[in-house]
Amino acid sequence: MKIGELSRRSGVSARSLRYYEEHGLISARRESNGYRDYDDAMIDRAEIIHMLFGMDFPREVVQSVLACTGEAPAAAHDALAEQLVQVRAGLAERIERLTATHQQVDDFLAQRGL
Repeated sequence: MKIGELSRRSGVSARSLRYYEEHGLISARRESNGYRDYDDAMIDRAEIIHMLFGMDFPREVVQSVLACTGEAPAAAHDALAEQLVQVRAGLAERIERLTATHQQVDDFLAQRGL
């Protein structure tokens, strides 16, 4: 399938798909005219990548998640676990900041009787 169809079927923009391919997250065969030809497996893969980026996972973590699909060696799972420890710490920090900001908004609105 061409990139436009993959975009339509996965809900991921063609621009993002090109980015994913540039960084080795998805792959396509090239036809003689240079057009990309994706197989059906790329639909699910593109959706997963899009979801992970949507959760602000860094590209390196996305690559590690993808490396853990199928018959991945234990070393791939170990590497992902190490990265996810850092992701979890970052998420905890963001939650703390958001909670503090939420409290400040609540306090401001409470002072105004809202």
